[in-house]
Formats: sequence, structure tokens, C-alpha cells
Amino acid sequence: MTIFRITILVVVLAMLGSTFSVEAKVKKRRSTAKKEKVMKKTKKVTKTQQPQQPQDQQCGLDMVEYYSQGMRMSPVSQMRVERKDGKVVFAIKGTTTDEKEYVIDDGEQILKEALEIIEQEKMLEYQSSYSRKTSGRILDGEKWSFEAKLADGRSLSTHGSNAYPDGKGLNRMSKLLYERAYKLLEDNPQQKK
Repeated sequence: MTIFRITILVVVLAMLGSTFSVEAKVKKRRSTAKKEKVMKKTKKVTKTQQPQQPQDQQCGLDMVEYYSQGMRMSPVSQMRVERKDGKVVFAIKGTTTDEKEYVIDDGEQILKEALEIIEQEKMLEYQSSYSRKTSGRILDGEKWSFEAKLADGRSLSTHGSNAYPDGKGLNRMSKLLYERAYKLLEDNPQQKK
């Protein structure tokens, strides 16, 4: 009888063992399936949270404006490049003319180059005002202003009369903008008046 009991006990233990191993396998499969679902959800969330970068990435500069006026009359005294209604607009105003706006194809490139100048010349460190005290004898003095708005919220607004900040920032910026402004005027002669 003892052999019979031992045999039954072995069979029962074997059945219990296989039952436990089957349950363990089922639990493992369920656990793996849950992990896979969580991974898929995480991937979906990660994909939707990361904004799609457009192929033509916008630079970090939203607007740049330069104004300069002296005694001589000029077809261009104020220039502004800015994003407006999803496009980049170049606005030009002369000393004796109204402002004209042009939608330009190379606007992002101009903004990118302007931002490089701002960063290289440390223009964000400019003072808000520059002036030279004189005895009033200057007859052909020049006044200027410069503004920039960056996409990260920083901005710059500076102006001067017969005095300028150190460095080549304003010269480089005016060259960049004046060259493009005069090209726009040449391409659109009816708007020069």
C-alpha cells in the first residue's frame, strides 16, 4: 500500500507541478503582452509629443528692423524683415516714400544671416541708446535704430544719434538688408516712386 500511496503522491505532485508550470507560462505570456502594449503606447505618445520638424526649418529670429537717416534723401531709410501670416515679408520705407511690403522667397535665409550677425557681434549686449554730446555744430549727423525679436522671447531695441556701439554689427546688418532692399527696388521699378 505504501508503494501505491507514493505513486499517487508522485502523480499528484507531477500534475500539480505541470499545472503550476502551465500557469506560470500563461502569466509570463500575459506579462509580456502587457509590456508590449505599454511599449507601443509609449512609442505612440513619444511620436505625437515630438513635433514634426519641417524640412525648411525656421531660424530663431522672427523680426529684424534697421533704420538710418541723415541729411541726404534716400530711397531706403527703413527696412524690416519679419514673419507675417506664414510668410517672410521684407518691408521698405524711403525718406520720402510710403512703406512697401514684398513677400520674398529667401526670407528665411536673410533671417538666418541676420541672426548669425546678432550672435557673432554680440548685439544683444548693446545699450538701449547711443549719443555723442556735441556743441551743436554737426549739420550732417545721422540717426539710426535697430530692433530684433527672437523666437525664444529675447529682443533688442537700440538707437543712436552720431554715435554707435563698438564692433561691426550695425555695418554688417545694414549691408545685408540694404543689398536685398535695393535688389527688390530694381526688380520692381514701379514701386521706387
